[in-house]
Amino acid sequence: MDAIITALRDALLAFGAWELNGLLAILYTAWEHGAALMAAGAFAALLFWTPPGRQSAYPVRDQLSGQRPGLLGIGVAVVLAAFLAPAPMPVLLAAMTIAGTIAVKLDRFNPDALRWRAAGGLALYALAALAYLGYGRYLDALDATAWAEAIGGQGEAAQALAQGRAFISTLATWGLWLILPLGYLSLLAQGVLVHPPLPATPEQVITAVRTRGQSR
Repeated sequence: MDAIITALRDALLAFGAWELNGLLAILYTAWEHGAALMAAGAFAALLFWTPPGRQSAYPVRDQLSGQRPGLLGIGVAVVLAAFLAPAPMPVLLAAMTIAGTIAVKLDRFNPDALRWRAAGGLALYALAALAYLGYGRYLDALDATAWAEAIGGQGEAAQALAQGRAFISTLATWGLWLILPLGYLSLLAQGVLVHPPLPATPEQVITAVRTRGQSR
């Protein structure tokens, strides 16, 4: 009887240890890829969330349903870039995605159009980050010795590879860390501030003007 109790206790302890290790692994992965998970969550909100009572001011209605296939493809690129690109790109991508979602929430005139503009900016940044990552991996895989036969010497080959890596690093520093994020944020600000910050939707403003603020 004691042997059965001991075996059962050991099995429960082993099961608890496995569960605890699995939970710790999940928490560590979430902490390590926190920015990527934030970017994925914010883009999901950008994709599925519709501002309540804020229909487009234009004749075309329900634009979001037509945008979703394209937005879904952009979301895949954004998530891949957020998980694969080196720091600080995942953090910048998460910040840009959250800013886009907030801007769509604030827009009271045509949130569907601003959503598409925000997604386009995110797609540009994600593709640029993936291109940087791919070309960097390509340069790391090149062998200076194999290049030496093609360009005349191992020293020249090593110098050419070093110049290529330096060029890509400079391009990423200016383009992916500064120029593209600032351009994206200015695009969002323009989309939100191009209309006056009215407390009501365009339809509500028109109704209030026609009825002179009097309810029927």
